[in-house]
Amino acid sequence: MGSPAPVEPTAFAAVQTEHLIGDVGDALRLLDAVERVRGHAHPLILGLQDAVGLKMPAALVLSAIANGRSTAEGVAEQIGTTTAEAELAISDLAALGMVRSGRQVVVTALGQARLSQLDGLTVRVLDVVTGILGPDDAAHLVRLLHTVADGLESAAVSSGPSQALPNVLLQN
Repeated sequence: MGSPAPVEPTAFAAVQTEHLIGDVGDALRLLDAVERVRGHAHPLILGLQDAVGLKMPAALVLSAIANGRSTAEGVAEQIGTTTAEAELAISDLAALGMVRSGRQVVVTALGQARLSQLDGLTVRVLDVVTGILGPDDAAHLVRLLHTVADGLESAAVSSGPSQALPNVLLQN
């Protein structure tokens, strides 16, 4: 067997050239911090979901409807999904008795109760985060995390979900 093929420059090399990350250690520390936060956030999310009996995507759909999005198209636009996925989620929420659908989708009393419960629990979680960071840094963190999520989602959309990570890692 011959020698291995040369390695193409990666996104990391480009980031290094821009002096955003000094070395592999910096990148690994960043990934470790993200993983540590995910490790603590995941049980919180599961607890919220269990407490209100809704998964987060369904809660987002319910919230969009409560905020005036009365069609699947409007819900899809607000939460960043397809109309077909929004229609399926609305159908599931209707089966649970949390929304009524017809020409327009409306939240039922049960759906509103679930949203109120979720709001109360979410405020407690945000109080903890804000207590750690302070309100300005917490708001800044939210903006940064959405920017990262949007970028990763764009990479996944352009290359397909199964290739998203390799393509993000191999782009110049």
